[in-house]
Amino acid sequence: MNSDMKRARMDPDILNQFSGEEQEEVNRLWNLARRRESLTAPADHVDLDAEWYRLRSYVQNKKSRSANEVGRADNVGKTEEAVKVEEVGKAEGSGVAAGLKTASIGKKTVNRSTLKIQPSRKREHVLRTYAFIFSLAALLLGGFILWYLFVPVSVQAPRGEYVSYEWSDGVRVELNSGSTITWNRSFGNGHNNLQLHGEAYFEVPSTGNPFVVQTTSARIEVLGTRFNVRSWSDDPDKRTTLTLIDGEVSLASLKQPEHHIVLPPGHSSQVDIHNSSPHDPEPVDTDQALAWRDYGFYFSAIPMSEVASELERRYDTNITIENESLSRRTLTVFLPRPGDLENIVESICFVTDCRYSQENGHIFIY
Repeated sequence: MNSDMKRARMDPDILNQFSGEEQEEVNRLWNLARRRESLTAPADHVDLDAEWYRLRSYVQNKKSRSANEVGRADNVGKTEEAVKVEEVGKAEGSGVAAGLKTASIGKKTVNRSTLKIQPSRKREHVLRTYAFIFSLAALLLGGFILWYLFVPVSVQAPRGEYVSYEWSDGVRVELNSGSTITWNRSFGNGHNNLQLHGEAYFEVPSTGNPFVVQTTSARIEVLGTRFNVRSWSDDPDKRTTLTLIDGEVSLASLKQPEHHIVLPPGHSSQVDIHNSSPHDPEPVDTDQALAWRDYGFYFSAIPMSEVASELERRYDTNITIENESLSRRTLTVFLPRPGDLENIVESICFVTDCRYSQENGHIFIY
């Protein structure tokens, strides 16, 4: 088979190596060589194999130049990578894990990591700081919630003062001098079960929720009413006196809470440590029982020592009864407008046939 038959068509592998004007030029040279070989004399004969060889050499040279350029770019990139790896290694000490592969490129050697680089110490420090802050915030929040729910709340009337307090549900209380009420918040309803030390007047609207007052000796439960409770923890007998103005109230001893009585309006009853059940209700003058709300005094058959304690709280003073028998003597007094302390002491001494003296604001009764 002759050369024309062999080279009837351009080799696509050679022609595809060119584009645009170069492709057109190669195609033109090929066609020109074919025409020359078919038209010229033998002296001017163009060797198609030579032309073909020249085109192949041109293509191979072009491929070689492109490969060299790619190789140089790859060498530069890998060299920079090797420099970066070395810098990381110096900064982290042993920051790049074991298992590095060494690759030779030309006359240069670079290190490629086959393992992940560990997080930087700065990032770890930031994460530890955030974790500490989050833990501290959670601890403080938990402590606040526990404090809010379980630490008791107290309202106190200082000596010589009265205090009124009202909750959002309409429950209202007035505290006599030196009295204290205490309750737990318990999600906003803790005041429905409170402790009383002293004397207080309550107004409880009818909401359907039970309202409970506990003293040192008694438990009082109401649904909607007005009532007065008197119970001082320093009373030797731990007496609790309940006076009902209106509504309905049950009274029971803490010793046997199942044995309770229900008071009708205008009645009073007592509980003390000597009895497991309340006394039978007795009718009372509610104005006298609530005289303290108008700065008055009402004492019904109570020892002189308790009268002295009441005066100490009301006038923020100190009173000493020097005679023990006089201290146990009972007294019934109603003073709607008592005036100053000295007038009250004079009235008491006149009734009980005793004397008094003052020294640096301290009153002595004998």
